[in-house]
This record gives sequence, structure tokens and C-alpha cells, in this order.
Amino acid sequence: MPLLSIYTSPLRGLWRLTESPEALWERLAHPHWYEADFARLKAPARQAEWLAARLLLAEMLGHEARIAYLPSGAPYLPDEPFHLSLSHTRGFVALSLSPERTGIDIEYRSDRVRKIRSRYLSPAEEAFIDPRHETEHLLVCWCAKETLFKLVDLPGMDFLEELHLLPFPYAPSGTLVGYESRSGRQHTFTLQYEVTEEFVWVWEIA
Repeated sequence: MPLLSIYTSPLRGLWRLTESPEALWERLAHPHWYEADFARLKAPARQAEWLAARLLLAEMLGHEARIAYLPSGAPYLPDEPFHLSLSHTRGFVALSLSPERTGIDIEYRSDRVRKIRSRYLSPAEEAFIDPRHETEHLLVCWCAKETLFKLVDLPGMDFLEELHLLPFPYAPSGTLVGYESRSGRQHTFTLQYEVTEEFVWVWEIA
């Protein structure tokens, strides 16, 4: 089954993309809701991600629901009492739901994160990267900052200067703390992460 898992505390789901856009479309209960938006998508991979997100949401809610987008591009649920966070990477879609603002991010395992580390890691953050698990630790940090970005949801956030991670040792799974310095209130968030053979994902837990 493409649906890998649905978790609670917090409510989040994971979908493996194995079906074609045509096969995913056939699984929709209300395809007329989506025709106009879906028609704008041209790449089959993007079509599959878009459809899988809606099917995953339906699995988590127990019914289909519309996803709309703010001017910032952040998704929201106009007809449901939940906040939504959505992420996709090569072959996977992840989604979290909460009565409060929520954040989740997923990234497939790749060394490319090493090339952009200076764009999102401060010298203090670079100092705690474990050289024995460099790529995995960098991926956790990248996903953590993406999750913080979604939680703060302010335009033009700077990953390097305005989103910050406290030191944490690398492990295949664990928790970390991040905060923002953009709003003037320095909101702090506790995040959980997991590193698998195929991907890394991070989500807020408090």
C-alpha cells in the first residue's frame, strides 16, 4: 500500500509514492473539487505528490477535505478545525495536523545538503555536526529549519540569521530545540526527528 503509516501525538502521516497520477486520481471520492487546480500541474511527479497529499489527508481525517493556500504559499484547511503542514520529497509525502500551528518536513537522503550548508548553518551550529555522520546530521538540521520556517510563517525568513538550533548530538532518532529571532519574541519549539535508510523527517512535538 502507498500509505506507509499514520501516527498520533502528534497526528502525522507518511505516504510512499508508487502509483501513477491516473491511479491516484481514481481513488478520489470528489474529483470535481480538484479539476481546476490539478489542470495547472504538468509534471507527472508533481501531480502524484499533489494527489497523494489529498489522499493522505483523507486517510487521516476519515474524509476528503479541501486544501487551500495562503498568499505565502502555506497550505491550510478552510473547512476543518485543524492546522496543516505538508512536505514532499522524492518518493514520499508527509503531513501533520494539529489544532494549533504545526510543522513537518521530509527530505530524501542525499549528499547534496553538504553543498548548501553555509546557507543555513551558523558557525555555532556547524560546530556540533558529527563528522562520523555528517550527511545525516546536516539533513536533520536542514529539515529542522524547514520545520521552524513553517511554524513561524513570516515572509522572507532567513534560515541562517533568524532560525537557530541548539546543540544536539547525532542519533538515528531523537529530539532537538530550535528558536526564531525574527518576531522579537524568540519563540522556542521542540522538534522530533527520525533518520531512515531512505529519508529524514522532522516534526514539532511541543
